[in-house]
Amino acid sequence: MRNWLKINLISLTAIIAITGCGVDPKFLDQAQSKLDQLKTQGVPDSLLSSAKVYLYQAADAKKLGKTDLLRTSVDSLKKYLSAAEKFYSEKISTLLPSIESAKNQINSAKMDFSGLQVKQIDSMLAIADSFVNIKWYLQGYNICQEIIERLPQYKIDEEKSRSLKKTIPGDWLCVNETKGTENKAINATEKKIFSLGRDGKVKLIESKKGQSGPYLKEDWEFNSWGTWDMKGDTIHLFISRFAAVRQNFEKIYVEGKKKVWKKETQPTYDSLITDGSQDRYITYSDLKEDFKQIKKF
Repeated sequence: MRNWLKINLISLTAIIAITGCGVDPKFLDQAQSKLDQLKTQGVPDSLLSSAKVYLYQAADAKKLGKTDLLRTSVDSLKKYLSAAEKFYSEKISTLLPSIESAKNQINSAKMDFSGLQVKQIDSMLAIADSFVNIKWYLQGYNICQEIIERLPQYKIDEEKSRSLKKTIPGDWLCVNETKGTENKAINATEKKIFSLGRDGKVKLIESKKGQSGPYLKEDWEFNSWGTWDMKGDTIHLFISRFAAVRQNFEKIYVEGKKKVWKKETQPTYDSLITDGSQDRYITYSDLKEDFKQIKKF
């Protein structure tokens, strides 16, 4: 086996020292560290659970001064830890070829996908590669297997995306009205226009005007620009620019015995967005239910 595949594991027999009075005080802490290390390196919980049980039992026996129970618990702990280490040792020698084989299978299947399906696969492959780079081979292998297990779902998502994507380009309008039943002064209209281009670009115009509550009047407009794509039946909007065109509000304040409307105008701005904070998504069914397509591209 190559040097870079050598396992940096310390044999448990080197740290166990059972005496008539108990165990080396450092042993239980070292066993806990070993369990944590094996878990980090990708050894499944099913192979570590028994060792965890006996570690807890040994710690409890040590605390209560139960020497016989402590001795048997440590023996069992050693047995299960050794089995986990053996699993890791045997698995590691075959993992790199298995990882490469899995990646080849994934990259071949990826040729049938597009858009966000490809981006999601590439994102997970990058995680697998990062694990391999720090020699966490089991975790890298598990990520590759997870991608392979998801390939059928990616295929379903791809088919949905390709089918629905043809009907989406255009201007979509959503109008919501707020009207008071008792307070007739409450009357506000909120509008959203989503312009989704065939070139993958998107512009959103969102505005509201009118008295929306007994103590609030609103008159604002926000514009957003970015790109759009689909994953399955869900439209993802990636916003890279956001502008507050106007932000005018009026609120009621009590002055003596009078209620006075006062304007509170917020500054306008136009900002580039780099952190994804304005990204959104909407399912195709919600788009059809809440919006009306007023123009097709």
